[in-house]
Order: sequence, then C-alpha cells, then structure tokens
Amino acid sequence: MLLYWAPTLYAEEADEKLQFSGFARVVMGHLDDENAEYVGYDNSISFDQQSLLGLQADYTFSDQLSLTGQLIGHTSELRSSGLEWLYLTYTPSNTALQFKLGKQRIPFFNYSDSIDVGFAYPWLTLPQQFYDTAFFSTFEGVMANYQYIYHDWVMNFEGYWGYYDDKIYLASGEIDTKVTGLFGVNTSASYNGLTFRAAYNQGNVKLQLPAATQFAELLNQYGFSQNAASLNPDGLIHFYQLSANYENLDYFVRSEVARMVGESGPVPDIDSFYISAGYNFHPYTLYISYGARDVHYDHGPNEIPYGISDELDFLAATYESVLSGFPDDKSKGTKIGLRWDWRYNVAFKAEVTYVDAEKVSNDFAIKDLGGFDGHGVLYQLGIEWIFL
Repeated sequence: MLLYWAPTLYAEEADEKLQFSGFARVVMGHLDDENAEYVGYDNSISFDQQSLLGLQADYTFSDQLSLTGQLIGHTSELRSSGLEWLYLTYTPSNTALQFKLGKQRIPFFNYSDSIDVGFAYPWLTLPQQFYDTAFFSTFEGVMANYQYIYHDWVMNFEGYWGYYDDKIYLASGEIDTKVTGLFGVNTSASYNGLTFRAAYNQGNVKLQLPAATQFAELLNQYGFSQNAASLNPDGLIHFYQLSANYENLDYFVRSEVARMVGESGPVPDIDSFYISAGYNFHPYTLYISYGARDVHYDHGPNEIPYGISDELDFLAATYESVLSGFPDDKSKGTKIGLRWDWRYNVAFKAEVTYVDAEKVSNDFAIKDLGGFDGHGVLYQLGIEWIFL
C-alpha cells in the first residue's frame, strides 16, 4: 500500500513546488494621421504592435531557494520574443534580505518589473514620452533587495550589478549593443498610501555603429580629434529617476521624472517626466496623464575648415551629414482613458492619446513618414488578463 501511494504523493509534492502563471493582452490602435506612426501605429487599424502573451514558471526548491523563468511572445517587430527572465532567488532564513542571480529586469522605473503586464497598471499604453527613454529593459547579473519596516513606514533598498549584450530596438532600426559594468541602486519609502522612490544607474555602453566608427578613425588620421570623439560610440551612461505617488481606494496620483546623460556623441541626453491622476469608481477607473520628453545630442562645432581644399570640403560636409543622423527629439503626450475591471483577472481599456511633437528624430515613439505637422491622435482599445 505504501508503494502504491508513493508515486501519487511525489506527484502532488512536485505540483506544489512547480507553479505556472501568465498574462496576455490584445491591443487595437489607430492613428488619425497618414503622415506618421506613433508607437508603431499608423492610419490603419492594427492589432500587432502591443499584443503579447507571457508564460511564467516558478519552481521552489526550498523555503530559501527558487527558480523563475518567463517567456514572452510579442507581435511587434520592435520587440524580440523569447526568454525574458531566468533567475535564481535566494532568501536567507529569518532575514528581510533577498538575492537574485540570472537574467532579470533592470529597475529603472516604477513599473520596470510589470512593463509587459498591462493588467498591473491603469493605462493601456504606459506614458510613452517617459517609458520610451530606456533602450533596454533586462540585464544578466545579481540583484540584492532588503526591506525594512518601522511603524507605518516600509523602506526598500535595492542594488544590482551585471551586463547587457543584445540588440536595442529603435523606430529607425536595431543596434547591437553591449553594456558592461552595469550597476544601480534604488530606494523607496511608503507611508499610508504615499510612496517616494529614487534611483541611480550607470553602465559603460558600446554601440555597433560601423559607419560612424570608420569615419571617426578617418577624422583622427586628419588630426580632427574633437570631431572624431563626438562620433565615438563608446562611453558611460548615467540614469537618474525620481517618483512620487499617492493612492487610496478612491483616487491616485502617480508621477516619475528621469534624466539620462550619455558621455559619447551618439548617445543623447534625455529629460522626461509624466504625471497622471485617476478616479476609481469600482469596477471602473477614469484617468488622465501628461508626459514630455526632450532628447538632445551634445555635438561640438565642426572644426574642419571649408575653402582650403576639395578634400577638406568633402570631409567637413560628410561630418555634418553624419551628425544629421543624430537629430534631437522633443514631444509631449496627453492621454485620457477608462478601465473596466470586468472580472478579477480581466480588464477592458479604452484610451485616447493626443501627441504634440516639436522635433521628430524617427528614433523614438513618433516616426515622420513625410509631411507630418507634429500633431496626431492615437485611439486604442484593449483587453488585459492574467491567469494563475
């Protein structure tokens, strides 16, 4: 009898150790301007820009050790499908300390961990002028987290170190990218619905830009070292983030501000922020959001003189042409939307986003197809669900 029940007991124990969950979203969008694209949407009705399916498996070896893996299938060409997470979690006994080792999310923003799980936030599309400023969202390395509770205060301290070696996807194309020495720290404090967060991240970036690199070598040969340095694709990036949020059962106010500083010429400085407010009247949530982004490349003056020789004239004109491939970008976005929590795990959303672009680089959310006046409206409908 014991031998008969042993396989069944083992199977039940294995089921308890292995847990599956998932999430999905189907998003339809239409931009009212045939001369532009915004977050991949154009003047046609499209379902293939933000729709996705995610599957997650968690295996518990013991109270201290577990393994998490996550696969995501994207319909968008600007995201690669495949393994998103794969990491071990170790929690020492009787402590508030936790370690993660493997491929995981970089905690740049408030919603970094849940950026693909639309059910976790009110908007249908995250404030794009803000969340479009991180060129990559995962890393491979180690992360440590410590939580401290004092009366009604909850403090969280987090730090990570690792690297990134993959492609980054821009509206204008994809770039092979390596980031070494990648590390960051962040801390948050929560008290009675009010939450503050601050973060700092840094990494040494190397972009694969063969044409710019080869031309920089040519400039060095001619002795124009300052102009050559402005095309050097390697250098540090610094990323700063601050946020303040308040939420209760009736309403919420959420905000984030960030600044990215690139020390190499092909990496811009970016200032961005958003603020959003919403009202909850269960099962509905009505919200409004405003965000802005300013992308600026710090290129020095052209030190190559004109009028001395045809060769130098050609070199100077080529340099200015190369710099034109790194244009500034500046835009604002205002959105209003409604969320309906139809079931405990299913939500319907409708959202309208008004886009106002002063400068369009075609590298970020907005793409000028020719004749775009900088103004457009994106209409979206979506369904979000999670399954446990």
